[in-house]
Amino acid sequence: MKLIMRNSVGVRLAVVLAAAVVAVACQGSALGFDRAPASLDPGSPSISASNIAFDRSEVAVPAGQPFILLFDNREAVPHNVSIYADNSLKDRKFEGLIVTGPATRWYPVPALAAGTYLFQCDVHPAMAGRIVAS
Repeated sequence: MKLIMRNSVGVRLAVVLAAAVVAVACQGSALGFDRAPASLDPGSPSISASNIAFDRSEVAVPAGQPFILLFDNREAVPHNVSIYADNSLKDRKFEGLIVTGPATRWYPVPALAAGTYLFQCDVHPAMAGRIVAS
């Protein structure tokens, strides 16, 4: 039996993001793809790491919509990007796969409600910033 899928950007993105939502909801492991999804939006948010620091302290994302976060680790040190509801770190919204660079990963992040969130490297917690969903 063959499954035929339309070659649609929306369908492919929905499949990737649905898998991410299921993994996060089921307390799955950290997520990150080593190749860009075919449906990657050229305006996707990005964060780079080098010299044990992120290249930005704030990232804007659309509220209520899943998105792909491009993470570029530019050094031979392990880093990731995780997203938390606030500075207490008690409510993780997303956990990105830890990668030793130089390497790039594409993180499928589930929809975030409007608000401000903390992002950080779980290996180096001083590497942190804000995600603003609006």
